Amino acid sequence: MLYKKINIVFILLMITIMNIGKIQAQDKKIEKANEAYQKFAFIEAAKLYEELIAKGNNSIEVYTKLGDCYYYNGKYPEAVKCYSKIVNSSVTPEYYFRYAQALNNSQQYKESEAIIKKYYAKSDKKDLSNDWNEQKLLDAIQKQSGRYTFSAVGINSPFSDFGSSFYGKDKVIYTSAKDTGVIIKRKHSWNDKSFLKLYTADISTDGGLQNPVLLKGEVNTRYHQSTPTITKDGKTMFFTRNNYIEGKLGEDKKGTTYLKIYSAQNIDGEWKNVKELGYPVNSDGFSSAHPALSADESELYFVSDRNNSFGNSDLYVVSLNKNGYVGNDITKLGDEINTPGRETYPFVDSSGILYFSSDGHPGLGGLDVFAAVKDEKGIYHVVNLGDGVNTSSDDFAYGIQGDTKKGYFSSNRDGNDDIYGFTENKPVTFDFNYHPIVFGTLKFTTGQPIEGIAVEIYNAADEIVNTVYSGKDGKYTAELESYKDYKLVYKKTGIADKIQIAPPFKPVEKREYSFEFVNEREVMVDGDLVTLKNQDDLVKSLNLKPIYFDYNGYKIRESSKAELDKVVELMRTRSTISVVVNSHTDSRGRDDFNMKLSENRAKATVDYIVSHGISAERVTGIGYGETQLLNKCSNGVNCSEAEHQLNRRSEFIIHFSN
Repeated sequence: MLYKKINIVFILLMITIMNIGKIQAQDKKIEKANEAYQKFAFIEAAKLYEELIAKGNNSIEVYTKLGDCYYYNGKYPEAVKCYSKIVNSSVTPEYYFRYAQALNNSQQYKESEAIIKKYYAKSDKKDLSNDWNEQKLLDAIQKQSGRYTFSAVGINSPFSDFGSSFYGKDKVIYTSAKDTGVIIKRKHSWNDKSFLKLYTADISTDGGLQNPVLLKGEVNTRYHQSTPTITKDGKTMFFTRNNYIEGKLGEDKKGTTYLKIYSAQNIDGEWKNVKELGYPVNSDGFSSAHPALSADESELYFVSDRNNSFGNSDLYVVSLNKNGYVGNDITKLGDEINTPGRETYPFVDSSGILYFSSDGHPGLGGLDVFAAVKDEKGIYHVVNLGDGVNTSSDDFAYGIQGDTKKGYFSSNRDGNDDIYGFTENKPVTFDFNYHPIVFGTLKFTTGQPIEGIAVEIYNAADEIVNTVYSGKDGKYTAELESYKDYKLVYKKTGIADKIQIAPPFKPVEKREYSFEFVNEREVMVDGDLVTLKNQDDLVKSLNLKPIYFDYNGYKIRESSKAELDKVVELMRTRSTISVVVNSHTDSRGRDDFNMKLSENRAKATVDYIVSHGISAERVTGIGYGETQLLNKCSNGVNCSEAEHQLNRRSEFIIHFSN
């Protein structure tokens, strides 16, 4: 009996030891799987988690992390199966969002909408679940679809090729793994050591890409670099690189290598002086990547996983000065852009539209490309770019040239990351007008509105791009393009032209240019409105005092300069008026002396007017000597001083050019 008891105890002990061994083995496998997971080695981690489930481990932790492994590798149907087993447990609201994403990316739109409603109910976020409605989503995508013509680019390899950035008008710099000797696919993982390098390619006349060449200089290392953005002058580049320090790959204590943003300078055609951007853009505790310049190059957009849950990334922006130094004013874009999913690959076009890729906004699956622009309140409005650019695969790294409307995006729709060319035939539309507006009211100095003034709008090449006219109320308005230089010319017969230089406008900016105009043919004289006519003498029209010169000389007296200033001011404000100065003398003295004296006085008067800013083409002078006397006081006739003074005169005869 004792033997049986001992035997039973022994068997129970062995079972316990075996169970402990199994638990310890499972613990070690979980530890190993978690270690791979923490290093973003999702394929390796997924295999280990799958083995654990096959051996009966159905814990929330295992299904959660296996779901993440599938999720981060774009295996959304598999992720759906895992997340479906955990969402009713005590998981964070974020997993409801990922579950909804995985359903959406698997085209299970109704199920996705139901789960996203639960996410917003459990989170403190603004409820946007209506955007996930299947019909609304498909209608929004359809609205933006059919706007492109697509074309092959000619440089794709069997390896990963993506992320082209414009380098001047006729080149791009893009990312490729073609020199690695192995087929490497871009991963969402921040720790993907894919040894990507940067290449240049020429843009052909039809928008294709040709003549790929490894980028010259110090940018390419034996590790990973990608996604550059280049300033318009071609002198500065910002790009992504592994944390590469003095020839070594930087790692933290867990062996994780973070991505950082670097700058480089173009020196004689080679990229040199590579420098890491300082904190707070870069840090040894998080990744920053995929830089993009704003339209006016005053800001740098980028992607970072800082202050974020595992594996997710958001878009940020920081100020950038003219020397390429970033500020400390890093701002995370709002919830209308950033989601609990992944926002990445920003690009800002010449009009200020922000393009980015996301799997957190409802779309066709994987990463979709979205466009966004701010309204007057500074709130972004986001639209899906539609079918063609977007598919159920990952679509990303979108960029477009503002003048040609040609561009490139990347996608793994054919099983590998490739670059695709496109021409935008119709612009993306938003639910509001984001174009800047110039407006104003045009009046006479009397306060009367002027109808029919032509407002000619010139671009930087001095070409007329639009003409609008003031209405009966004197008001005008015109829509412009963002971040472009303009010149506005105001014209109408009978008024002086005005020119307004208009520095670049920002999207949705409204800028007023209002003016008071002088009626070219009207002038106020001593409180009375006087109408001017061709061949009028301004001496009479403006009630000018006589213009006096030194006796027998042609130096203008100080007392007369105030009267000449009235002529100058009239001509300055009325660009259509030209003046002929007629100078006369009395009959006393020799005839030839008087003729020469009058010519010199006419010239002195013209010189005075021109020296005060009036074009020499608008004023001429003629000396008549004593040939046009106004009375009987000719040679030998006895006349009073007052009668002789009547003949010593200057006339300012006006002529209108319109």
